[in-house]
Formats: sequence, C-alpha cells, structure tokens
Amino acid sequence: DFCNNMDGKLKSCLQKISILRYKAFEDVGSDLSFSIALLDYNNDGVILTGIYGRNESTTYAKPIDKGISRYDLSEEEEEVLKSAMN
Repeated sequence: DFCNNMDGKLKSCLQKISILRYKAFEDVGSDLSFSIALLDYNNDGVILTGIYGRNESTTYAKPIDKGISRYDLSEEEEEVLKSAMN
C-alpha cells in the first residue's frame, strides 16, 4: 500500500547529518579541514573528509553500514558519526 511504500522510501533518505570543521595541521591557519556524516534512518551512508594542508589537500569517502565503517576512522570522523547517530 502507498503509506508502507512511502515509509520505506523515507527511511532510505538522508536524515542524520553532522559536520565538524577543524585544523588538521598546526602550520595551517583556520579550520579548513572537515568531516561530514550523511546517514539514513538505518545509519547507512557515508563519511566525507577533506584534509586541507598548505601544499596539498586530500578527500576521503568512507561507507557506513548500520553505523559501522569497515575502514579505520579518525577521531574527527568518529565524532561526526556518533553525533549523526544521536
């Protein structure tokens, strides 16, 4: 029925979001690095992290399955994951 179908679709939409800006390196001014958690109702989604350095920048995407990453998470990534799930 329509309501059950809609409920299932809504659970797969992004619902839980958390972002943290921080300074990844002491020699770089301002909080230009970030981690953001984007999760659905079941805590499935992704953590995106951008590390800004004076000479280079790197971006990481780590999949999240039921609130767990199969990749090691940094302290900042753990923080946004926990924040998004709460």
